[in-house]
Amino acid sequence: MNVTIGVDSYTFENNEEGLNELFNTINKVIIEKDVHFNYMIVDGQEIYENHEDYLQEHLRLIKEIEIKVNSVQEIINELLVSLNEYTRRAIPEIRNLIDQFYQNPDEHSWNTLQQFLEGIDWIYQTIKSIDHTDKSFQEWDKYIHAIAVMEVELPNLLEAMENRDVILIADIIQYEVLPQFEMIYEETEKAFQE
Repeated sequence: MNVTIGVDSYTFENNEEGLNELFNTINKVIIEKDVHFNYMIVDGQEIYENHEDYLQEHLRLIKEIEIKVNSVQEIINELLVSLNEYTRRAIPEIRNLIDQFYQNPDEHSWNTLQQFLEGIDWIYQTIKSIDHTDKSFQEWDKYIHAIAVMEVELPNLLEAMENRDVILIADIIQYEVLPQFEMIYEETEKAFQE
């Protein structure tokens, strides 16, 4: 089987030994080139999970494998794009949610609030993931500040939810959390313009 990893090409036998050599080579390239395994294309079929099982099942028939890898910077860029797209879509929804809680929230409002909390968690996890890399970029401290504010305000928001204090829920979202979403959106926009 012919295998391509980035710009490098390799040939392996279609047997257990060849498969072991393939995985050893993939691991070696990942370490040497400081990249992360993304997925593989096996004879035109994209495989995102259970790679080893898939290769075992089709071992004798495989002709071509393309290993897709990403640099840390490429992964960070993809995460920043996701942050940008998410916050761009979320900000108008958050404003609408604030209005609902200032007026009279219904069951849909409470469900949307739950989704909003999941979004906060996703933003937190995404920024923490980027922070654990050794890459840094301009204004990164603003992102860290944003999740720090969310860390502080989340227990307050949860307590307000528990007490069904709809005005406090709206206040926390409007004055503490929404500005963090707006900052993340603005900073990710700037990052793409540079």
